[in-house]
Amino acid sequence: MKITIAIPIYNAARHLNVTLDSLLNQTMDSSEFEVICVNDRSTDRSKEVIEEYSQKMDNLILIDREENSGGPMIPRNDAIEAARGEYIMFLDNDDFLGEEALERLYNAAQENSSEVIYGKYVGVNGRNVPQSMFKKGNRLNADIIEDNLVFSLAPHKMFNLAFIRENGFRFHPKAVVGEDQLFVMQCYINAKVITVLADYDYYFVVARGNENLSLKYFPAEEFFFSFNRIMEFLEASELNDLYKRELKVAFLNRFLHASRLKGHLLSGLLTKEQKIDWLNETKSFIDNHVEDEIIPALHTRFQYIVTVAKENNIDKLLAVHDQMNQISANDITRVEDGFIYARFQNYTKGVSYNEEYVVNHLNTSNVYINDMEFDKRTLTIKGQFTQKLLINLDITYKLILVHRKTGLEVVHVNQLPSSCNMFTFVMEYQKILFDEKLLGPWDLFVEASINGYAKRRRIGSTRAPHLKEHEIRYPIQSFGVDYKILPYYTKPHNNISLEVKLDNEN
Repeated sequence: MKITIAIPIYNAARHLNVTLDSLLNQTMDSSEFEVICVNDRSTDRSKEVIEEYSQKMDNLILIDREENSGGPMIPRNDAIEAARGEYIMFLDNDDFLGEEALERLYNAAQENSSEVIYGKYVGVNGRNVPQSMFKKGNRLNADIIEDNLVFSLAPHKMFNLAFIRENGFRFHPKAVVGEDQLFVMQCYINAKVITVLADYDYYFVVARGNENLSLKYFPAEEFFFSFNRIMEFLEASELNDLYKRELKVAFLNRFLHASRLKGHLLSGLLTKEQKIDWLNETKSFIDNHVEDEIIPALHTRFQYIVTVAKENNIDKLLAVHDQMNQISANDITRVEDGFIYARFQNYTKGVSYNEEYVVNHLNTSNVYINDMEFDKRTLTIKGQFTQKLLINLDITYKLILVHRKTGLEVVHVNQLPSSCNMFTFVMEYQKILFDEKLLGPWDLFVEASINGYAKRRRIGSTRAPHLKEHEIRYPIQSFGVDYKILPYYTKPHNNISLEVKLDNEN
């Protein structure tokens, strides 16, 4: 048996047929995989639907639980215990697979000896699904950090069954929130090979109103159960210390971005008493798992939350948060080691403070190109680079040319004086004409920097009306080779790029 498909089922009669039809129509022969449906005491016709499909699916197995488990955790564990496949794949009872999904996943898993493997997700009915881990194409041995896998922690993946059983991995029955993240992170951390496929639409994730368990309210202690276990497992793992630190930062950024924590602490969803309870648990989580030295490594939009939460003062946290989006250039106190600091002040009977917090995430920017000239030897670019929070500071500007194929960067430092956020670059073409292997497109950026803080922007899409198409340059000789350069605007983003060709090319 190659694959076991595990489907926890609760009151899914309305859409279970779509899920089972996608398995009925797989290109993999039905004798090579089994479908285990775990009915968690459904009160609708789910069991009857499964029994009807068993008449035409000889590989369909029904496990009919005697009592409701309260979530998908225990039904998935039931399937793990009963599974006979080399691999087990978890499928939700309202999602479906592409027809070639099982065959493609199994073949790739065999070829790469993968412990964890999954393919591209597709959202249905407006469902948002993670995509960043698929942008590089197939990743036969993906890295958790480099390939952004922490943003794909749903269980809709295929796992080597022996790997799961040998490590004793199960869906924790007490993890009513984030149970999938706990299971998947454990597998990620221990797996030698994780394979991610982007060459086919494998898994279709369906949005069906407010039926999702994750939309329900849970007390803070229950919410943090899974995330405390994840951090404990990570900290106890055999990963090297440097990688462990970077993975902790990556997961915390994901946790602070994608979980309900910010919404519960900072919005009007909860009463003040509930927020105090949530802040107590947040402080405990931070004290136990977030060392002071890694706070600067977190995304800047989360640093103030972590820093203030450690004080366990809900009034201060809410006051600082309310001030955060009101910060202007007048509040900036310094730029140091890559961080922009602003002054936060509050003086009331309830809460008073006079402190600095990092505000990099609030520094929006705009780039406008006033003029571009291309003569036989040089290009000249004039423009304006404005930053919301840094309008009063002395900024250094650089022109950055990035070779699209290799990623090689050529830096041209602004040689002319700048003022009022204006820049002028005059650069000889020969600066990028030094290797015949570096033909093709070069993309242009302007980088503004001060005291370790840098903001880079692609240029060209916002420009003066007179800047339209440019002519092909005449031959330019560099190191004895004749080149020509074609400035053009990219599609669909309409930015400026330079196409470098040999002079004898069309």
